[in-house]
Formats: sequence, C-alpha cells, structure tokens
Amino acid sequence: MFTFAIVLNHNFNQFMKKKLVFILMSLLFVVGAYAQRMVTVQGVVTDATFKEPVIGANIVVKGTTLGTICDVDGKYVLENVPADGTLVFSFIGMKTVEVKVDGKTTVNVELSDDVQKLEDVVVIGYGTSKAKDLTAPISVVKSDQIASQATTSPMSALQGKVPGMNVVSSGAPGSGPKVTIRGLGSFGDTSPLYVVDGMFYDNINFLNNSDIQEISVLKDASAAAIYGVRAANGVVIITTKKGRKGKARFNYNGSFTAIFPTSMMKVMNAAQYAEISNELSMNAGTGPTTTPEELAKWQAGGPGYESTDWLDAVFKKSAGSQQHTLSVEGGSDKMTYYASFGYAHDGDLTRGGDFNYERYTMRSNFTAQLSKYLKAEVNVSGRYDVTNAPIQGVFDLLFKSTLMRPTSGVYANNNSEYYNAAYPFLDNPVAAMNGDFTGMNTSRGRSLQSTATLTYDVPWVKGLKAKLMTSYDASDNRTSHERKLYQLYSYNSQNESYDVSKTINDPSSLYVNMNNGNNLNIQAQLSYSTTIARDHNISLMAMYEMNHGWNDNVSATREYEIYSKPILDLGSQTNIQNSGGYGETANISYLGRLNYDYQGKYLLEGAFRYNGSYRYAPGSRWGFFPVVSAGWRMSEESFIKDNISFVSNLKLRASYGETGIDAGNEFQFIEGFTMGSKGYEFVDGTQTNGVLTPALINKNLTWITTRTYDLVGRLVRLHI
Repeated sequence: MFTFAIVLNHNFNQFMKKKLVFILMSLLFVVGAYAQRMVTVQGVVTDATFKEPVIGANIVVKGTTLGTICDVDGKYVLENVPADGTLVFSFIGMKTVEVKVDGKTTVNVELSDDVQKLEDVVVIGYGTSKAKDLTAPISVVKSDQIASQATTSPMSALQGKVPGMNVVSSGAPGSGPKVTIRGLGSFGDTSPLYVVDGMFYDNINFLNNSDIQEISVLKDASAAAIYGVRAANGVVIITTKKGRKGKARFNYNGSFTAIFPTSMMKVMNAAQYAEISNELSMNAGTGPTTTPEELAKWQAGGPGYESTDWLDAVFKKSAGSQQHTLSVEGGSDKMTYYASFGYAHDGDLTRGGDFNYERYTMRSNFTAQLSKYLKAEVNVSGRYDVTNAPIQGVFDLLFKSTLMRPTSGVYANNNSEYYNAAYPFLDNPVAAMNGDFTGMNTSRGRSLQSTATLTYDVPWVKGLKAKLMTSYDASDNRTSHERKLYQLYSYNSQNESYDVSKTINDPSSLYVNMNNGNNLNIQAQLSYSTTIARDHNISLMAMYEMNHGWNDNVSATREYEIYSKPILDLGSQTNIQNSGGYGETANISYLGRLNYDYQGKYLLEGAFRYNGSYRYAPGSRWGFFPVVSAGWRMSEESFIKDNISFVSNLKLRASYGETGIDAGNEFQFIEGFTMGSKGYEFVDGTQTNGVLTPALINKNLTWITTRTYDLVGRLVRLHI
C-alpha cells in the first residue's frame, strides 16, 4: 500500500485558538492528497568519503510507510512518490538526509558518517550501554522516526529501518505485521519477544506510536539470550515516554492518511477473453467457443454483452485512515508525569466497507523521588479495540476477483437482487465482501497493563543499585464468527426465472469465543558499576525473575433455521456445541551479566540465564544458557589513531550465545487419563462416555537450545 499522510503536531493552546483553520486545512490537504501528481524516482546512494555504494540504505517517503532499500550497487527505484514529497535517506551509523522531490525523477544522495551516535546510550537486556561499547548487534530507532509513520502498528513503522528485520503486513485493517529478525531462530512461533519498559509481551497492539521514546532491536543470542524464553527469534525492547519537569505542556499529534494500492493486476476485458478462449479451443482441436457474430457483440459491448472488471467491482481506488493523540507532561524536581489518550481508525479498500479497525488507547506514567536515594515509578496503560471483517479475507477476495470471467456479470441478468453464480467452483467476490449479506467476523478486545518500580541507590556503596519491579496485566477478548446462509443464481431466459445455482453457509451459524488472560511478573535486581584506576570499567548485574500466567476461555456454536441477529439464544436447540478451558503457566529465572572494558578499547561481556519451566519433569525442568561476546576497538590503537586519521571507529567483535525455548506439551511426565469423545452403550438407548488410557510418558523432555555464532568487523569512516 502507498500512504500519504498529513501530520499535525501543535501546542495544545495554539491548536485551540486555530481550531477552525486546522480543520479547513486538513480537509484541503486530504482532498489534495487524492489529486496530487505521482512520479517514479530513482537514483544512487553513495558514501560521501569513498564514493562507494551504500548497500541496504533506506529510502522512505516522509510521513508514509512507502519505502525501499538500495541494491548491491547502491541503486534504488521508488514508484508512486508525490511530486511535492520529501525522501528520507538513512543508514545505521550515518547521518539521515532529507531531499525534496520537487517533481524530479532522479535523486542521487551521499551519506556521511555520524560519529556522535557512538556516544548514544542504547537500551540492552536489563540495562543500558554506550553504542561504541557494544559487543553485540543492536539497532536503535528513535521516537521521531516512529511517530512520523502513518500506521497503527509500531512494528510496521520499523519497515526498512532495521537491517536484518523483515516486516510483512497483510494490508487488512487492524492486522499486525509478521516480524522476523535474521530469518527463523526456532520452530513454531518465529515472532520476536517484545519487552515494553522491562515487561514481556506477545504483541504490542496496545501501544500508540506517539507514546514510544525508543526501540532497540537485539538480533542475536549474544544480545538476546539474557531474556530467555523466545529470545531465539530476537528481542524488540521498547521504551515509552516519561514526563519532564516544568509546567504542563499539552501536545496534539494527528494524521489523516490516504491509502492507495501500490499496483493492481491488469486483467482482460470480455472481448479479449473471448478471443483468447477461441485461440485456446482451436489449439486444442475443439473449434472456437465464440462465433464471429458473438465476438463482435462482445467487442461492441452492447446490452447483455457488457464487460465486467471484477477487481474494480470489489476494490476502491483509495481508502482513508486517521490517528490522533493528545498528551500532557510536566512536573517538578520531586515528581514528573506523562499521560496520553489516542484514537486510531483504519479504512477499507473494498467497496463493501466492512473491513475496519478502531482503537482507543490510554497511557500514564508517574515518577516520584521519594527520598534522596529512593525513586518510584508507576506505569498504567489501557486499550480497547474493535476489528470487523467479512468472513472472507482480503486475499481471498483478491484471488477470486482475478479468476472471475469478464464475460460474467456481478448480478444474474443485471438484477441487483440476485447475485450471479459467475464461476462454477468459486463464490461471487462482490457478494462475499458484503458482511451484511454473508456474515461478519468481529473481535472486541480490552487490555490493562500496570507496572510499579522502586529503585534504591545504596548510599554506602557507590555505584550499587537495587531495583524491584512488579507488573500485572489483564486482558479479555470476545470474538464472533457469523455465517449467514446465502444463494447465488443463474438466469433462465426461456422461462424468465432465477434458478438457485449454489447455496453457501447452509445452515447459518454463529460461533462465539470469550477468553480472559492474566499475568503477574516480579523482578528483583542488583547492579553495580565502577571504574578502577581510570582504565578498567566494570559493571555487574544479578537478578531474580518470576512469571505466573493464568487464563480461561469459553466458546459456543449455534445453528439457525432463520437467522436474525448474532445472538446465541436465537439459535436452534439442535446440534448445540460448547467448550471451555483453563490454564496456568509459571517460570522462574536467575540471571547475571558482567561487562568489562579497558580504556574503551578491549570489550568483554559474559552473561547467563538459568531457567526453570513448569512444563517438564523435576529432573529436566532447569536449563542453563550462557553467552559471551568480545570486541576490539582497533581505531583506539595508536597505530591507527595516529596514522589513519579519517577512520573514526573500527571495531572487530565476536560472540557466542545459547537460548532456551520451553517447547512441547506440558506435563508429559505425568500419567493421566483423557476424556473420550466417543461413548459406549451399556443400556439400550443410553450413551455412557468413557476415558482413554494414558499415552507413553516422557520424563526426558526438556528445553530446546539454539546456538548462535557471530563474527563482525565494522568500519566507520570520516571525511579526510
């Protein structure tokens, strides 16, 4: 999809004073977005010092998700670029460059190195480090690069910004992208682990882009192993915004986005289809399927011989979406606060208009200096969202639209009361996109995340800190799948009747699932850092972590003789189905890390995580996963610093790490019976359910271990 966004960011007082002007200009800009001229831009991105191609440099249209990367020759091609837009060129370790298009079709850019970024503080596993001292591959994306993207998903905003990260979106409103980091690190679920302000999450749908301060992506085991479970697929660490002292500052950030298909398949019209069908039949030796007289009528396109463009009948030329965030921050020397409220809406590219997504978010953060050495922080966030979609997804509609014959109309005999059975083996995509006609999938979700942290600077030991963090998260979700009986027709010209050719979703049915999830996490951490004799920098960290989750769910299905509304009690009393379940998970971990560097030249890091999982037998329950990495900043050596002045940072690093995954079905080491789905008849007409004998037990099932090796040399060059 190509998106064009109008992004507004104003002081709240100015916004209130100029509200009318804002609304008028927004409307004018949105209208202009649909009518603006698009161009195809190409060019080459090179290094400013040695004029070499910058392979993998990112090029993005500012304020959109439209972008690409350079090939091995540093070349790029970007289609559907607004003639008055701005291109943003970026690459890790280099200064970002913005260039106005101004109608040009060729834009060549030189990128120079950004030495200042070496001093940036980077968030790593349970701590921070300077970028120059890293011995593991970590990429960092700042808040301005995220908030400027007109997307409801933070991960979609990272598309093209992190080397080695693959972000693929389905395009359906509200759908999160599939994210992989450096390929697949494990079997099954290959998604990375998400860590928001120190807490683990399976997804980050509850986050608003405008609330994010920074995202760090840990790419291999040397960086991610300390997080344990699921870190084999990489870790995405998200730091949200905190309050700053000063008087209250209100901020509004909003965007209106026009979404266009990047490209659509060109299909044949009815006359072309008839000609090709004739050629196919004659080549098969069966003779033409359309007479010359009939072909002439298709070419003329008269009544009864109209051509149908099924893609155009299903999909619109554009759609719209919008996001709005209102935040306030401020505070004093003793306390700071930040609070935000957000709204997002994703539009629909189908003409039916039944694909849509709405989300409301809330986030607050309070930090208080309780005493000279004790600090407290509380984070609370909430989300409510609704996703609607017809029973057939976007890709199903696209696929079926390309298979439809252009000689077949949407409606039988062009009568809009009867959908045409246009293809013998497929549904009618125009009918299928209409949720009121065929049924809807609806999901409503709510979540609450809360975190409380106490940090104590031990006064009698300089550099020693104690930290206690606890979080509680709750979520519930209601999903319904509505299947309405409907029919497709063919027109019988002899008796002028409409005959049923296909019946779909017989009988009508409704499936409803409700689930509730809870998670409690407690972390206790000690950290110590010191410098010995001005040259030896040492930091230590030890930690205990406990995680306990519990959830329950219930689902039910009813069939309907006459469908009216998606209410279970209105269904038939026959063939009633229902089910439910309850589950708990628990993990305990002990972990530690040592960082050492000498004069900023020789870097060493060692870490471990000792994990215990509820899944396995007591003798196989624990797993030990170490990691070690080392780096040598050769540019700090005198033989380079004094003789090769244009080299600012030359680093050689190597790492090895192990990561554990607690896969497999839980409690395989316990003998137990399974309730049978079949019954037995001991008394005439009476069924008695039984139980199944237990399967073979497995007391040796334990952690899956993934091992990662990394050897990298990195050179940053400056102008001579």
